Amino acid sequence: MSDSPRRLYFAYGSNLSREQMTQRCPAALPLAPYALGGHRLAFVGEGNSRWGRGGVATVIPQAGSSVPGALWLLTPECEAALDQFEGVASGRYVRDEQLMQHDGNPVLIYIATLERGTENKPNRKYLDVIHLGYANWQLDPSGLLGTECYAADENWPA
Repeated sequence: MSDSPRRLYFAYGSNLSREQMTQRCPAALPLAPYALGGHRLAFVGEGNSRWGRGGVATVIPQAGSSVPGALWLLTPECEAALDQFEGVASGRYVRDEQLMQHDGNPVLIYIATLERGTENKPNRKYLDVIHLGYANWQLDPSGLLGTECYAADENWPA
């Protein structure tokens, strides 16, 4: 892949939703389910204008755990769009290209920054999009089942 401008990307939160990724990155190609070993899925932060009250997905190191997700193939334009949606410039998420590899190629992953705050339950609307993504990729949703959520609150100030 070194001669290709495309990059592998690991989605584990709302970007698992094929519908959402089609809107954000029409040229992104869905590849296959994948997992990040040695980490667990967590929700952190207080909320944002897109999802309302509640934490957003991130990965936290934890031996013996694994985060299910999926690989996408991104164009440079897709990367730029995801950087914007994930709030890289504002410091909400950071890009990591060293944590994961697939067949010897680096895999881009977005990780919430420490500034997002402590773990916090997600918004129901946000978790529903993640559940949809799990269904899209036929991932085992057992890790999401029983996740305590805030009810969708459209009037919550972001």
